[in-house]
Order: sequence, then structure tokens, then C-alpha cells
Amino acid sequence: MIEKFIHAGIIDPEHINTLKQYVKEDDKKRIIFLDTTFVLPTSTENIADNFKKKRIQNARFFDIKDIADKNSPLPHMLPNKGDFENALSHLGVSNDDIVILYGQHGMIMGPARIWWMMKGYGHRNVIVLNGGLPAWEKAGYETDISEPRPFTKTAYSASEFQSAMLMDMKTLIEISAKSTHAIIDARPLVRFDGSTPEPREGMRSGHIPNSMSMPCSSLVTEDGQFKDTAALEALLKDIGIKIGYGEPETIITTCGSGITACALSLALYNAGYKGNVAVYDGSWSEWGLEDSSTIIVT
Repeated sequence: MIEKFIHAGIIDPEHINTLKQYVKEDDKKRIIFLDTTFVLPTSTENIADNFKKKRIQNARFFDIKDIADKNSPLPHMLPNKGDFENALSHLGVSNDDIVILYGQHGMIMGPARIWWMMKGYGHRNVIVLNGGLPAWEKAGYETDISEPRPFTKTAYSASEFQSAMLMDMKTLIEISAKSTHAIIDARPLVRFDGSTPEPREGMRSGHIPNSMSMPCSSLVTEDGQFKDTAALEALLKDIGIKIGYGEPETIITTCGSGITACALSLALYNAGYKGNVAVYDGSWSEWGLEDSSTIIVT
């Protein structure tokens, strides 16, 4: 049963009870919920406080801004293996756990990022809750409003991050110049075409040369759930990517700071893309720096 959801990368709230029944039959596995909400730097919302006030029962809060590379000048970059292991250990997560990721406002801003991160570090049983907390409540599940309690620390162990899932700026400059691989940008079209300023200070407007626009908002329905496979395939076909035949060997996903790029990666995974998907972790927060003299912006 778990294979079905792992293969899809997402799970509908209506299927949680089925998954729980499966887990009851395997005493080595637990279901762990992680609130992985992220908001843009222009937001005044306190998502940590939101978590304390309302969450899925026994959920833990994964702070994307804190569990990151502290030595990088760029925001919330991929943490190193040791820091990742330490974070998961303090959250009480074990290697055999089935981890379900959700967002307070849906599944685009945050959950897909941690799905990519956990996959890259070798955690197999990780799924995104389709529609996040709003879909959970709409399906009739209860939420917890009591004071969060601490969890027993584990000894989580990660593998080395899969390098094929990560794109660096130096390599991308060459890919962009020679247009050797598809590059998809998850930012809104008005940021992609430069008609609106970036939400971070010190950023130029525009996009990576030879990249294509697929706003992450286009991946979900009005109620915040992932569109079905056929609809995702149609979106990809519109920008020249055909799932199942004539697929590019590698696709690079990018966005503002590496968060919603992972939503594109999850969409490709859910649609059945068999090639390699690499997230440009620095994304526009690196490429679009005003003091960069090595980049061409179009």
C-alpha cells in the first residue's frame, strides 16, 4: 500500500486512514507529520506561532529557515548531512518512519522542498499531503490546539545527498548558454518576465536565459490540491516536455530561492517523468544578485 503513495509523491487526506491501517500491521513503521510551511520574506505571518495554535496531532515543525546551510550567504540553502541528521533526530524522526509533509496553506510553499531534501538524503518513505492543512480540515480530520510537547530524540542517519538532484551555478551557466537542458522557472510570470520587482532586496528582475516559465500556482486546483496527472502532463507539454516519450534526459527546476522549484520537481515526479531532475538551489537569490558581474539576465 505504501508503495502507491511513495510512487505518486503525494497522498490525499481521504487515504490517511487506509495508510494508518497498513502501518498497524507493521510495527517497525510510524506515521510522522511535519509542518514544513514557508512564507516569502515580504510576509508578516508568524508560521511558528500558527503551528503552536493549530496543527495535525503529534506533528512537528520543520523550520526551513533554520534547518539550512548556516555558512551560505543565500537564504535557506540545503543543510549539510550532519545538520540534517541532527535536525531530524531532534524532531524525533527515525529512518523507518513514513513522513507526511504538509503546509498550513497548502502544499506549494514548503512541503515539496522538504520532500526533495529528504529524498536526496535517502529517506524513502516520504509523502506530501495533498492540499495541506486546509484539505485535512475539509476532509473532517481534527487538529490539535494544545501546547506542543517535546519528542524523544532519535539517532537519524542520512546517506550522502544525491548529487544528481542538485544543480550549481557554474554548471547552470554553461547549460543556459548552450541550451543543453530544459530549465523551468516556478516563479509567477510577472517575476519571470521582470514586470514586477523581486520580493528580496538587492535582486535584479528577469529570468535565466533559455529558461521556461511554469508558475507553481499553475500546478494546483482552486482548492490548493495538485492537479491530476493528465493535467500536469498537459502543462508540461505546453512548454515542450512530453512525458513518456522523447523526454529530456535532465530537467533543471528553479524559482526565487529554491523552495517552489521543488514543487516543479514533485510535479514531474508525480506525472511520471523518468529522467533526472536537478533543483538549482541558489535559484534567483543567487543568479539575480545585483552585484553579480558574470550573469546575463534576459
